[in-house]
Amino acid sequence: MSKIWIIFCLCLFVGAPLAAQEYTVVRGERQFADLGNWGAYSGGEMTLGLGMAQSPSGPKGGGDYTKPGAVLGAAALVDMLPFLSTGAEYNYAAFRTPAAVRGTEYTLQTQEVFGLFKFKWNVAKNFRVYAPLGVGGAWLRLTRRQAGEESFRDKWAVAATAGAGVEVDLSPTYFIGAEYRYVLPFIQTADLDPANGSSRYLQMHHFFVRIGKRFF
Repeated sequence: MSKIWIIFCLCLFVGAPLAAQEYTVVRGERQFADLGNWGAYSGGEMTLGLGMAQSPSGPKGGGDYTKPGAVLGAAALVDMLPFLSTGAEYNYAAFRTPAAVRGTEYTLQTQEVFGLFKFKWNVAKNFRVYAPLGVGGAWLRLTRRQAGEESFRDKWAVAATAGAGVEVDLSPTYFIGAEYRYVLPFIQTADLDPANGSSRYLQMHHFFVRIGKRFF
């Protein structure tokens, strides 16, 4: 897994500057700052996302904690370069158990806050490809119900995220898109479920439909 992350990050940092060479100022009123003027404000965006979340993690000995659930997200980003935006993102997801696992029912809730980088290709076009990459924190709560009794455990930890998406303009300022996101909180299942958890990290997959608004 670590090798995959390293290759992914290298591709982003090598490919993004190459994508910038194709940049031209043609999108509506959009006017980017000079490429060498790092940090110059030239616009930004806000997005709202709604979709499905899934976690393949499960208790030791087999089974899954949860079935796919819903995820909500919001992000605010500022353009730093034509091919790069950065800002903050918040996501909330909730999962429920499809059936009792050895007589125990589970509910998993997650909240994630990331400092996010969004690398974009074809920035001057109406149809764009992008890759989000971020690091931040995640809060998880696993609720266990067994024999009529309920208990839960909370855990905060550092988290990382990476993904890929596409977006298309609906107008000069509004756009819509689809996105896949992989989220890895550095929380072991045993941290939330000491009796049945393992030393493997919890993982999550988010699938978003996003709608956004550009600010120039």
